[in-house]
Amino acid sequence: MVKFFDTCALLDLQMEAFETDKKFYISNITLIELEQIKTSATRDEDIKYKARKLLHLLNEHNDRYNTIIYNVDKFDPYIKNFGLMINNDSRIIATAYDLMMNGQDILFMTSDLNCREIAYSLGLDTMYLGDIKDDNYTGFKIIDFDETELALFYGEVLQYNQNPYNLLINEYLLIKDRNKIIDEYKWTESGYIKIPFTKAESKQFGKIVPLNGDPYQKIALDSLASNQITMLRGSAGTGKSYLAFGYMFELLEEGKIDKIVIFCNTVATKGSAKLGFYPGSRTEKLLDSQIGNLLESKIGSKIAVEKLIDEDKLVLLPMSDIRGYDTTGMNCAVYITEAQNLDIELMRLALQRIGEDSICILDGDSNAQVDLAMYAGNQNGMRRVSKVFRNNDCYGEVTLQNIYRSRIANLAQSL
Repeated sequence: MVKFFDTCALLDLQMEAFETDKKFYISNITLIELEQIKTSATRDEDIKYKARKLLHLLNEHNDRYNTIIYNVDKFDPYIKNFGLMINNDSRIIATAYDLMMNGQDILFMTSDLNCREIAYSLGLDTMYLGDIKDDNYTGFKIIDFDETELALFYGEVLQYNQNPYNLLINEYLLIKDRNKIIDEYKWTESGYIKIPFTKAESKQFGKIVPLNGDPYQKIALDSLASNQITMLRGSAGTGKSYLAFGYMFELLEEGKIDKIVIFCNTVATKGSAKLGFYPGSRTEKLLDSQIGNLLESKIGSKIAVEKLIDEDKLVLLPMSDIRGYDTTGMNCAVYITEAQNLDIELMRLALQRIGEDSICILDGDSNAQVDLAMYAGNQNGMRRVSKVFRNNDCYGEVTLQNIYRSRIANLAQSL
């Protein structure tokens, strides 16, 4: 079955549309629509950005698809015979319909419900992108064992390094018994590794341990300690930056790294009013933004943050300036905070800065805290990293589950 994408499906999927074993089809009507969107004076900037990006991808990967030229004399009668209005949507559907009528096994891809219904009524196999859910990979699996299954796991499964739970490399297994997680293991290329008690300790942050014995924070600390790159996901207040800063400052104070480099994309919070121009140098502007708020709340004061910057132990780098940056030889930890506000291209650019002697920590919430539409859905950089990097021995990922900031923060999650 060969995929045929309409315009809205391509706009939503972006690069993911090109990841198919066979060439897919599009109509030249889609190319016309994309050009119109790109230059439209009435479209919002997000959709115009997506159109520009998609046209670039279509040009770059022109060997991955075939463009069908719309034949007015041949295809318009299809539309009239089915009693449909002649517009771009119906013309795109008619193009796919003609391929089907000529023996092609077509799967019509759309994120428009109306297009889905029309295509389906004409006999086309359809896939509505709204039905394609995120795979919800968390970096761990929780298995609830009874006594027999526990005995089997601690006996045969561990002894012979069996993987009946289909764990990926560096994916964690949380063993549950009587509604309580009693043990944690990690699946590696060498088999299971039992997760020991983990902590981070520094003068700056004191002893960082899993709050209330939280098993998710426990495996997050293990991932930080054992992988070159770790992604920490979770809602506000789950401890993402608490764990990341605690671990990085332990490395810094022990001389295991020489500096902490923070990549930041200072996007205004979704729905908020923009304050406009901030005076001062690049660093001063950053310290007056959300990254400054984060650092002051974690490190203690603006003076303490500025001292670390003056000593070259802390570097703040906006995403707008990272092209050409290379951490090779820096022996550093790269921290990408609010990583949900990066699209795939920005994320690729950021990770390409990471040298072999550096580690990288990404944190964010790609489900609830994306602040611009251009970073959402299939074009979200965090989501893409998860899909590409998982099952590699340098990568770990943990979605933290419990909010500890305050009772109010916990209740606010339900708003």
